Amino acid sequence: MTIEDRVRRVLQQAVADEPAPRGAPLQVATRRRRPRPVLAGAVALLLVLAAVVGLAVVRGRQRPLPSTDPTSGWTVYTDTARNLQLRYPPDWVLRERQPGWIRIAPSEQAIDMVEDFPSFAVGVRAPAAGYYLGEQTGVDLNRGRLRTGQAYIVTEEDPAALEPPPGVKVSRQRSYSIDWGRSCATGGDDPGCRTRVVRAGVSAVGRDSPLWDRYRAVGEAIVGTIGPVTPLSPSYGDRTRPACRPEQWRLFHPGGWSYGDRAQVYVLEGGLEFVGGRPCHLRLELRLEVEKPVGRRLPLPGNPSATVVEGDLPEDGQVPDPNSYSSQGTPLKWYWAWQEWCNKGLPQASLRISAEGGASITVPGPPLADPPAEPDTGCRDRGRPSTVAPWP
Repeated sequence: MTIEDRVRRVLQQAVADEPAPRGAPLQVATRRRRPRPVLAGAVALLLVLAAVVGLAVVRGRQRPLPSTDPTSGWTVYTDTARNLQLRYPPDWVLRERQPGWIRIAPSEQAIDMVEDFPSFAVGVRAPAAGYYLGEQTGVDLNRGRLRTGQAYIVTEEDPAALEPPPGVKVSRQRSYSIDWGRSCATGGDDPGCRTRVVRAGVSAVGRDSPLWDRYRAVGEAIVGTIGPVTPLSPSYGDRTRPACRPEQWRLFHPGGWSYGDRAQVYVLEGGLEFVGGRPCHLRLELRLEVEKPVGRRLPLPGNPSATVVEGDLPEDGQVPDPNSYSSQGTPLKWYWAWQEWCNKGLPQASLRISAEGGASITVPGPPLADPPAEPDTGCRDRGRPSTVAPWP
C-alpha cells in the first residue's frame, strides 16, 4: 500500500467515526473548534509524511548521477616532467619505449612491445617543438578537440592505396597532432617562442586486421584522455599585448613547392617577417586568389579562400631566407592546399596572397613538366574536382 493510500484511509476513518452534530449550529461550530483526537492525529500523520517525502526528494536531488564517462576507473599515467597525462584501461599494458615515447596495447598484444610493435597499439610521443597545423599531409584530414579541450588534427590513410616496399607490412592507422601551447626561451642558441605538439597514433598491423575493428574505439578513447598536468600557455600568444601595426610586419614566401597525398595536393605555405617596433600581438585574415592571367581569378571551387593567423611579434616572426625557413612552429605560418592542381586543362597559374590593409605578394604556381601531360612531381591526373582551401 502506498503512502497516499494510507493517508486516504486514515482520513476516511476519521470522518466516519465522528458523531452527527447535536444542538444549535453555533454550539456545534464552537464544539468543532476543539480538535478531535483522531482527526488531529490524521493531520499530524499527513504533515509527517509530507516532510518525509520532501526530505526524500531533496536527498534524491543531492545524490550524484551515475558517471557517463567511459574512461571512469581507468589507470592514470602521469609524466610531470613532460606535463603529460592520460588514462588507459586497467587490463591494457603501458610501456615506455624511450623517454617521452610510450606504447599502450591490450594485454594479449603486449608481448615484447618495447622492442617490437604489437599487432595493435596506441603510441604517444611527448611534447616537442612544431606547429600542428599544416605539418601532416593526406586527403582525409580533419580538425577537432579532445575531451580534455586540446585542439588537434587527425589523418587516416587508406590502406588500399598504400604501396609499401617488398617485405614491409602495411599498418592501418590514425595519426594525431595535438596542440600543446607554446614554450619560450631567452638567451642561448635558440631564443624566442615555439609552439608545441603531442603526437599520438592508433594503429593495427595489416590491411584488414580484425584487431582494428575490435580495439579502435578504445584506442581513440585513450587518445581522447590526453591532456596537460598543468595549464598550457596558448599557442596563439598573448592577446593582452597592443595590436601590431601594418608597418611592423610583411608577408613572405620562402620559395619552392610542397606537395601532399603523393603530389595530388599542392601545399602553399609562407610566413610573416617582423620588421621592427615594440612587441605586439597580431591577428590577421589572409586571402588567397588563384589567378590566370594575373588579376583574373581562375574558376575553381574555393577560389578565393581565406584563413586567419594569430601570434606574437617579434617572437613568432620568421626569416624569409629559404635556407633559414624552418618547419618548427610558429602560429603565424600560413597554409593553403590546392587539391588536384594538375588536372588536365588547368593552366599554370599564379597565387596572390593579400592581407588586411592592402599588403600582398604573388607566388608562381607549381610547374608542369614538358610536355604537360605528366607533371614532374609525379602527380597522377585522377580527374577529381580541383579545389582550393585553407590547409588543413
